[in-house]
Amino acid sequence: MQRTPDNPALASAPRRIAHAVALLIVFAAIVVCVKRIDVSSFARWQTELLYWNYAAHVLMIAVAVCAALTLKRRWAEYGLTGQRCKRGVLIGLCSGATLALLPLVLEVAFGQLALQSRLAGYWISTVVFQVLFVGFGEELLFRGFFQAEWNRVFARRFHIGQVRFGFGLLATALLFGIAHWLNPFNPLRDRFALDWSALFFTTNAGLILCFSRELTGSLVAAVLIHVAADVYPALFLKGTPGGIGMAVGWGAAVAVLIFAANSPTASDAAPPEPQGD
Repeated sequence: MQRTPDNPALASAPRRIAHAVALLIVFAAIVVCVKRIDVSSFARWQTELLYWNYAAHVLMIAVAVCAALTLKRRWAEYGLTGQRCKRGVLIGLCSGATLALLPLVLEVAFGQLALQSRLAGYWISTVVFQVLFVGFGEELLFRGFFQAEWNRVFARRFHIGQVRFGFGLLATALLFGIAHWLNPFNPLRDRFALDWSALFFTTNAGLILCFSRELTGSLVAAVLIHVAADVYPALFLKGTPGGIGMAVGWGAAVAVLIFAANSPTASDAAPPEPQGD
C-alpha cells in the first residue's frame, strides 16, 4: 500500500470535524430509530407476515436519498451511476460466485444442507428482502452515503494498485460493523447483549465492500457481493462446511478485487471526486 496526494473538498480542519460529528450523529439517530421500530406493533406485524424487518431498511434508503437531496449531491457520488456498469457486474459476479455457491456445494457434499423454511412465502420474501432492502439498501446507506461523506473528511491518500482510498473506507467499514454489533442490543426490550463476532466479521466484510466501491466507482459490485454473502445464511441452516465455504469465498472475493485493482483500467472507474459544498 502506498500513499498518493489527494485534496478533499473539505479543506479546513473545522469543517472536517463538523462533518465527521454530523455523520456520527446521523448514524446514532439511525440506530435509535431502528431500535424504536423494533419494539413497535408494526415491527411485530411485518415480522409475522413478511418474516423480516423491512421498515428499518426502508429507513436506511430514505436517509441516503434525503441526504443526497438535502446536500445536493450528485447521484454518482453515492455510487448510483450507470457508467462502467458492466465492469461492476463482472467484478461483483466474479467476487460473489464462490461466496454464494461454495457453502452450498460443501453442505451438499457433507449431507448437511437444510432449509431455513419450506414455505414459499418465506423464500419469496427473503429473496426480495435480501436483494432490494439489505443488498441495495444497506449498500446505499453505507457504501453510498457514509463512504462518500467520510471521503470528504479524510483524503484518499493511499492506493492498492490503481485504486485510491483513505481513512473514510475504514470509518465506513467500522460503522457497518458497529451496526451489526448492536443487532441484539435494545434497552427498550431490556436486551443488553452485544454480538462481538458480528463486529469482527462484518467490519472485515465492510472493508471488502468499501474497497469494491472505490474500485468500481459504483454500488453494483458491492450489492452483488453483499447479496451473495447473504444467500446461504438467509435461506439455509448454517453448518460447519458452509462456514468454511463462506471463509474461502471471502478470500476468493479479496483475490478478485486485488487482481482487478492492479488491472490497467482500474483507475478509470474511480468514484467521482467530492464537489465543494
